[in-house]
Amino acid sequence: MGNQLILDFHDVTCVNICNYEELNSEIRKILSQSSVKIHDQIYKKLETGGLFIIYFMSDSHFFIRTFPSSKSCIVDFYCEKSSIENLKIIEEMLCDLFEWKNCTSTNFMKRGQMTSLSTNDFIDKSEILRNVKFIHREKSEFQDIRVYDVPIMGRIMILDGYLQFATKHLGESDVYTKSMCKHLDKEKLYDHVIIIGGGDLIIASYLLSNFSNIKKLTVCDIDSKVQEITRKYFEIIGDVCEKEIQNGRLEIEVNSGLLYLQQLIKQNKQNTVGAIIVDSTDFVLEENSIASELFTPEFYSVIYRLLIEGCGFSQQINEPSYIDSFKERVKIGGFSKIDAFVLQTVEYGGTNSLAFGFK
Repeated sequence: MGNQLILDFHDVTCVNICNYEELNSEIRKILSQSSVKIHDQIYKKLETGGLFIIYFMSDSHFFIRTFPSSKSCIVDFYCEKSSIENLKIIEEMLCDLFEWKNCTSTNFMKRGQMTSLSTNDFIDKSEILRNVKFIHREKSEFQDIRVYDVPIMGRIMILDGYLQFATKHLGESDVYTKSMCKHLDKEKLYDHVIIIGGGDLIIASYLLSNFSNIKKLTVCDIDSKVQEITRKYFEIIGDVCEKEIQNGRLEIEVNSGLLYLQQLIKQNKQNTVGAIIVDSTDFVLEENSIASELFTPEFYSVIYRLLIEGCGFSQQINEPSYIDSFKERVKIGGFSKIDAFVLQTVEYGGTNSLAFGFK
């Protein structure tokens, strides 16, 4: 079904992108160099002073929208026939017109039946998965949950556009899970270990299968739908956890992580928890995020009070740039022994930062 080119330009001063006559003349010159012919066009002058122009062509369309306040514009060019060559010509000529240094985004996309899925759209990395097969999609109160099959990764779960895990990367190759649990000792008896978040039950399954010295494991996740979908569509994980739920070793708590820990404090459970793993939404600084409470000095203070002396907690903070902020908050919470490191993770397609605090 052809190909599509998406370009963004910022700080354009060499062309008056809000002057219709000038911009239209330049765009028509560029399109005339491709194999498509313009049949019709429409444009509108927006209240902001920007322009909205669409060119209708044989088996193609070209769209441009301009933003005067930032001297920016977005371009969308779809072409069905001779598409690759046309897209390359248009890209080069537009970058010559608006200047290459001002092009902040360049994306080529194949359109049609060969399915592709964009995921993990971080500021420094993103992935496009090919030949994906849709399995399940559900929107809970908190997030968009999707399950797909991907040839190279197996079955995957995606939450709000971010890949959480892939079945072909579980087990010994699951670097993320093993790293999140590295503060636990297989020779030490743990009466109680807590996972905050982790509704996908990956870390829970790993601990239950590899740490027979854990007497009780609690998974506290605010979204019950995640663990329900995991148990339904990921048998290898669901079977392990179902068995341990039945025998009482695994406890599923649907609750706010902070609220659950505060309830333990009220039950006089201070100095009784052997380890805490915070496998939550990526580290956030925004106060309106549903996960923001898991990155506050108050949260770390409650963790500190619950942990047994010499024991610790781990937390995903994703971006290395957040490490300093994390350490500051954890220190306010009472911890003095703090560590953080960056690792490569297959699921996230790049680096991921994990942090630890010890009482």
